[in-house]
Amino acid sequence: MAVLILGGPLGLLWHWLAPSVPVLDAGSNGIVVNDPSPEEYIAADGWYTLLALGFGLVVAVVAWQVMRKDRGPFLLLGVVLGTFGAGYLVGPWIGGLVGRGGYHHWQETAVQGATYLAPPQVHSVGPRLVAAFAAAIVLTLLAGWSNDPDLDAPGAKPGHGANQLSEI
Repeated sequence: MAVLILGGPLGLLWHWLAPSVPVLDAGSNGIVVNDPSPEEYIAADGWYTLLALGFGLVVAVVAWQVMRKDRGPFLLLGVVLGTFGAGYLVGPWIGGLVGRGGYHHWQETAVQGATYLAPPQVHSVGPRLVAAFAAAIVLTLLAGWSNDPDLDAPGAKPGHGANQLSEI
């Protein structure tokens, strides 16, 4: 649940970094993009992808360190579900809410020829999935690269303590 809530700051940071889209009130044609080839759409998805990648990485490393006693498949499942919810649902939703009220008000009151900077949106599914993929990969690699035979006990060495090999 804590990871899910962290999707809010992820969305706010994305909204702050992603470029706004210049739009124009074209009268009877409605609201149109004020650029023949707008790159702001791709830039918004790109910013979200990079931020989600970092978010997934940080969540996985922190979960690995903090949840030492609960390491295993349930930790992996919890982290992946949390980052999926934060990256797919919460982050884009919160980031899209910022500035949305002002944009809707402008749409209702704009006269033909008026311009505005529409708030960014995540348009693709891929960037929304990056946080969960990154968290799953990083957490799995941390478990695979751990030299502790017992992940609950930090610093355990193979052949010592409960893992000691019996002599024949």
